[in-house]
Amino acid sequence: MKKFSLKRRLILAVVSSQVLLAIGLVLVGTSFSRHSIRRAFDVYLEGRAQTIAAIVYFPDDGRPGLLFNSAKVPPSSQHGHAEVFMVRSDHGDFEKYTPGFDPHFFDGIPPRARFWDFRMRGEPFRAIVLRDVPIQDTEEGVPLPLPRLTVIYAASTRGIQHQITRLGIAIGAVSLLVLVPTLILALWNIRKAIAPLNDLAIAAGTISVESWSFKPSRAAESTKELEPLIGAISTVLAGLEAAFIRQREFLGDAAHELKTSLAILKSTLQMLLNKSRKSNEHEAGLTTMNRDCERLERLLDRMLQTARAEQRLAGGRESRSGPVDLVVSCEAAIEQLARFAAEREIRIDFSTTGEAVICAELGDLELIWLNLLEIVVQEIPRGSIVEARVVGHPGTVTVTVADPGCGIDPEHLPHVFERFYRADRSRARATGGFGLGLSISKSFVTLYGGHIRAESTPNYGSRFIVDFPLSEERVGSGSTDPAAPVSHGLREAIPNDTP
Repeated sequence: MKKFSLKRRLILAVVSSQVLLAIGLVLVGTSFSRHSIRRAFDVYLEGRAQTIAAIVYFPDDGRPGLLFNSAKVPPSSQHGHAEVFMVRSDHGDFEKYTPGFDPHFFDGIPPRARFWDFRMRGEPFRAIVLRDVPIQDTEEGVPLPLPRLTVIYAASTRGIQHQITRLGIAIGAVSLLVLVPTLILALWNIRKAIAPLNDLAIAAGTISVESWSFKPSRAAESTKELEPLIGAISTVLAGLEAAFIRQREFLGDAAHELKTSLAILKSTLQMLLNKSRKSNEHEAGLTTMNRDCERLERLLDRMLQTARAEQRLAGGRESRSGPVDLVVSCEAAIEQLARFAAEREIRIDFSTTGEAVICAELGDLELIWLNLLEIVVQEIPRGSIVEARVVGHPGTVTVTVADPGCGIDPEHLPHVFERFYRADRSRARATGGFGLGLSISKSFVTLYGGHIRAESTPNYGSRFIVDFPLSEERVGSGSTDPAAPVSHGLREAIPNDTP
């Protein structure tokens, strides 16, 4: 893609607008001046024609006919440019015109025109026609009706054209004189206005994986148009930094977990190889190694589940997700944990109210409830009761898992859904957990458009609350069967994380 300069575009736009403005001023000024000068010229022609009509008179002795005082014909006011006239009576007995001028030239005047533009000997002229003009100097005894005059006066317009041209040049010169400082001021303002954007680009260029600091200049922060961009960059950077830190911590925690399990395996194997041992000692050592291998296998399985959930979350929901009954998934998860809960003398009290059909996969929902219930069962004292509630609301369904345990400390509560985060006994190594259960649950809840949160009161227990949007469809033919059993792979994978 061809790159372009924003500064150049702005400068070009300003220069173009200023040039167009100057051209517009010249055109408007010239047009207005032409109109004013032509009006003044028409007034001049009319005055000259009236003067020609005024020097036509009757003889003093009462003789018939008209006389014309040629001595009073005004000279041309335009040096080097001729002016011509013609005056005649409507009785047909009187006609005077400029000496040497052919009066038939005026035969081409339109019948009703007052002004007429024409060219004579290659020179432009403009003529005025005054019709039915009365004779001003009358005498007694003149027979009636009195004659009426037609006066035509024409003058060259070359002088006014030169005048208009000079005026246009003057207006253009003044416009250019104003244009130059205006452009300089505009270019300076553009450079100053773009400076915060350049500062922002420089500040963004300093960001790296070693330094996530984004410090725009004060000029950029005070620019209103850049405020949304600065906010967007800051938000994206905060998310990237958090994701990078989580990824780095995840790799570090995963490496630590794997290293610990491998170290235990290696130490057990070395202990068996250091000297000859009895068969029961070898059997005990192999049993320990097998248990450590199972723990390592559970860790890898949980890591794969986390990666699968986050990969699907990044790619969006799968199209094959259909309407399922959320209650069925809860009952299946409770059934899988029944043996583990019975060993700890814990009872799971489950109840449902309202509709609970959502768009999801049954296996993913079971995984959510297994993780939540397993953490709760591991945390609370023996003989306790875990409450699991499914409540349907208009448009949503809420699942609540509550326990009467010791609760979660307030400083740990915001971090319980982070990977490998251990704040209490449910995340302690002694329970066999890895700190991935809640993180996996949150990923799958988010995948299906839900929200999960934790609430806790120290010494009074804690609650995990999950909200899902209800499906507009109903469970039926062509959709997921709510009574279908959980897949065999899921039944094998989940209990492995249960001690």
